[in-house]
Amino acid sequence: SQYGLPPRGFVYCCHSRPDKIDPATFRTWLDALSRVRSSVDPNAVLWLLRSGPDMERNLRSLALDEYGSDVGGPGLVFCNIAPRDEHLRRLGAADLFLDTPAYGAHTLGCDALWAGVPMAT
Repeated sequence: SQYGLPPRGFVYCCHSRPDKIDPATFRTWLDALSRVRSSVDPNAVLWLLRSGPDMERNLRSLALDEYGSDVGGPGLVFCNIAPRDEHLRRLGAADLFLDTPAYGAHTLGCDALWAGVPMAT
């Protein structure tokens, strides 16, 4: 599937730098994802920007520990930083862009809206 996303399923997206995602926000997103996957859409995913193997391993481990293999496994999808054209093109594959409360998305939020993706802030 394109960008490592499942062929079907709601895609929650936050391509903000991982250091902008505080633990409480991440847990809120995981809680919502867990509820959606268990009752509405088993293919829903949270699509995040990768900043290195440690970051991905740590976030996946937290998700596995607190929400089990369904969320910590296929429920999390990571992508690499991409050139601007590719970044804008792939943002269009998301269904909802998630802003972080501690730091506004600024340009990235505008990019998501430009790509036709609604944003929750």
